[in-house]
Amino acid sequence: MSDRDNLLVSGYSFGSVQDAETARAEGRKIEYFKEKTKGRSPANLLALYDKLLDEKVFKTPVGYEYLRQLQIQLQQEGISKELIRPIPLYISFSYNAGEEIEKAAVKQRIRQSKTQKDKSGRLKLSIYINILLAVLVAAMFVITLKSDNPNILNYKKTIVNQYAAWEQELTRRENEVRKKEQELQLDAEASDENMETTGQ
Repeated sequence: MSDRDNLLVSGYSFGSVQDAETARAEGRKIEYFKEKTKGRSPANLLALYDKLLDEKVFKTPVGYEYLRQLQIQLQQEGISKELIRPIPLYISFSYNAGEEIEKAAVKQRIRQSKTQKDKSGRLKLSIYINILLAVLVAAMFVITLKSDNPNILNYKKTIVNQYAAWEQELTRRENEVRKKEQELQLDAEASDENMETTGQ
């Protein structure tokens, strides 16, 4: 096979072997899509067509030719022309150095705006996550403060309350003991007096 034959794919003569290989790969994809879409409804075909455009599956004339065939098939199957998107071409067919520089600048701005949108989406997500985490931390503090168990936030209050309760309990018991002691002393004095009176 000569070099010239390596550049021929589906009736197109490509300028490089790499472009020819890309076109061959697209030819295999086209055969796969044709096999999978046999007997499919027009709505399914339209969905496939839109997905192929969105994902920029085809980059060579071989792929564009298949997209054009899909357009014609969709129109024949009754899909409105307004629903069938045009095939976007991402290449220029005339060469003008000034235009190329301008187009490159436009493409760069488009890329930058897309990355800015991505960054703004990430920023929003980050803000939402931070707010959620702040709410969770605040909830943990509230739960900790309301808890009866001593912890680092309320240990002093809990310990003071515990000691106060113990002190009250001890005071109450001490008073009971003193009361019992007094009763015992009174009983002892009464029994001593009884002995003295009976002993006489």
